[in-house]
Order: sequence, then C-alpha cells, then structure tokens
Amino acid sequence: MSLSDISAKFTEAVLEDIIKKAGGTKYTSHKFGKGFKKGDSYLSRVFRLCVYGVNEDNGSNIEVNLICKGMPDNLARRKVFRSADFFRNEINFYLKVVPALEEFQKRRNPKNPFTEYPKCYASYCDGENDFIALEDVSFLGYGSPDRQGYITLEECMLTMRTLGRFHGISLALNSLEPELFEETGKCLEETYYADSNRKWYLDFMKLACEVAKDAVSKSYPESKYETVANNYLQAEQVYDDQINLVSSKSKLTVFGHGDCWTPNFLTRYSQDGKPEAIKIIDFQLARCASLAVDISFFIYSCTSHELREAHYESLLKAYHESACDLIKDLGANPELVFSWQSLLDELKEFARFGCGMGIESLPMSMLEEDEIADLDEISADSVLVDVWNLKPFQEQHKRQRIADMFKHAIDQGYLK
Repeated sequence: MSLSDISAKFTEAVLEDIIKKAGGTKYTSHKFGKGFKKGDSYLSRVFRLCVYGVNEDNGSNIEVNLICKGMPDNLARRKVFRSADFFRNEINFYLKVVPALEEFQKRRNPKNPFTEYPKCYASYCDGENDFIALEDVSFLGYGSPDRQGYITLEECMLTMRTLGRFHGISLALNSLEPELFEETGKCLEETYYADSNRKWYLDFMKLACEVAKDAVSKSYPESKYETVANNYLQAEQVYDDQINLVSSKSKLTVFGHGDCWTPNFLTRYSQDGKPEAIKIIDFQLARCASLAVDISFFIYSCTSHELREAHYESLLKAYHESACDLIKDLGANPELVFSWQSLLDELKEFARFGCGMGIESLPMSMLEEDEIADLDEISADSVLVDVWNLKPFQEQHKRQRIADMFKHAIDQGYLK
C-alpha cells in the first residue's frame, strides 16, 4: 500500500507538513495500519496511517496517528455516491466552520470549550483527488459500538449532552455574532435533501417508504399508526417535506452534523466501563438547519423503543442543560437564547425529519454483513437502488424497530 492509494495529491510533502503541525521539524517515515471492514464507509476509502518524525531542536520523536479518507478508486462508485460533493462539504466544515468556532471560543474564553471532534491535519479538494487526514482518536481510547445494536441509557445521555454542546456553540455564536454565523454557514451545502438531488435519491426513497409501510402495517395493523404512517409515506411528499425541513431557518438554526447515528459518536469508557467522553466524527453531511433535525435523527435511528418510552424527556433535558451550560460559558444568556419551551416547540415543528431519515438509516443499520453490496463492483450505469436495494424485512424484530419510530413520533404529535 502506498500514499497514492489515498490520493495522487497525498505525498511525502503532505506528511512533512503534518509533522510540523504536530510540533516536529522533519518527517522520517510512515506506516499503514489495519484496514476497515466492508460497509464502514460508502462515500470514501478509509485508511489508518501512522506518520513519524522528529523535532531536531530538542531531539524528541513525533508520532501522528491518522484516519485518512480518499476518493473511491471506482469512478462509478464515486458517481453513484456523489463522493465529490460529500468530500467538499466535510473539507469546508473543517477549513471554515471549525476555525470560526475556535476563534469565537478564543475571544469568549470559556472554562470548558467545545473540542469534541478530531483535529484535521491536512486536506485537498479538486473533485478528483480529494482527501482529508484526521486525528485517529482510537489511540485516545475512543471507539464505535456495533452499528446494529442499541446503545445504553448512559451512552445515550452522554451523546445527547455532547450533541447539546455541539449545537450550543452555534446558538451562542448566532446570538453574539450573528453576521459571522450567517457568513460561515454559507460554506455548507445541503448534500441530501435538495431539488438538485431528487433524481439521485427518489427511487431509493420509494423503496424505503415501502419497507416502512410494510413494517408499520404488520406491527400495528388497522391502527392510527398505520393510517398516519401510510398517509405520510409517499416518496415525493416525504422528499419535499425533508427539503422544507432542512431549508427552513429558525432561531434555533445551528451548524448541524447531518449524520447523527451511533458510529459517528466515538465513545471513551472509564476503567469501570462507564462512558465518559465522546468525539464526533464524519461531517460530510454537515448543514445549517434546525437543531431538531440532528436530535430527531439520533433519537429515531439509535435508541430503542423502551428507552424512548422511559427516558425521552430526561434525554431532552440532558441535551438542553448541556447546551445552556456552554451558551452561558460563552457569555450569552441561555434563557433568552434557548429556553426549554423553545426546544419543545422546535421539535413539534421539525422532529418528523427523524422519520424521513430513519426510513433509510434504520434499514441500512440492520443489514447483515452478507447483504452489503461490494462497492467496488459498481458498474458505470449503476444507480443508488442497485447498491441500496432495500426489501421488506422478514424478521419481526427488525420491522418492529421501524414501526416503533413512527409510534413515538405520532404519540409525540410530530406526525399527524
């Protein structure tokens, strides 16, 4: 394996610059680490890389552990998954949004600044040779749980608190420096729900709607849940609604993550097994939108029905308190910026987004290993449904997971 496997533009000169950013003066060598399994990434090829160098002034050794994402070799795969769009958006997030947030925090000098993301050491973007090299936080003890399973209440509470901090810094910036917030947000583009992507996505959404209809009708036959879900699950209508939800601005618009499911919240555990810290990764779907978009995506894609039924309000309160703590730490008034009632109102208006996204994310997360397509066998005339060819689930527990998402949203008044 060579550096050019990542990108033709990923050279030893890049590694030299990475070593200098890490406090060294000279790059000496590098080594590739263990690869990733099938299904871990659709939009890119992902590599582990360790870069070695020295600081010649003091004789110290420098070691930088990286996750490097490069464009797929298969040009058809790039086209099917619109890799260039997603790379551009994540690189813009790291080159423009992150520096704006970091400079804002320097000006405000909070006691507990938001730093729950990997450092970006290098990137390149031309639509063909794109790459991004990020800190490999697994060396700091962070890891991802099983994408098919549910997370525990403790993990969920910590995720909600971390998401609250991520959104809280946006709310504070928008309150204290609204011009900067608005200008910075222009660098993010909507990568999923836009008229320009309708042809790319709509056939897949039709499949997802049929899978969801089947799940609800077999789990809650002849009930209000079946009636409301069937009325909602019209592919064109859902897509239009998702476009509206991500493009409608409110007082609670934030720099959102866009892909809020469990594998993108890497967790570190204490010696006694308690979750103690999270790093948020993969900002390829980052967008400027209501904070309820991220919350509802996470709640419906990553939590069990039992957990939602027992602890939903507690999860929202953990999120809200965490956001307000950072807002206050940054010098804004949380009661004016982000009241509890404003959160509840925002969810009423925007949280059905989680259902529109969940009809994709839940089926995808429940695919078995042998059901995941070999992405490098995608042909030139392939479209999204050739790779993500969803079918109704035979297993009732999988159908139930989708159906219970709709039950909760309907019970909460998010879907009517």
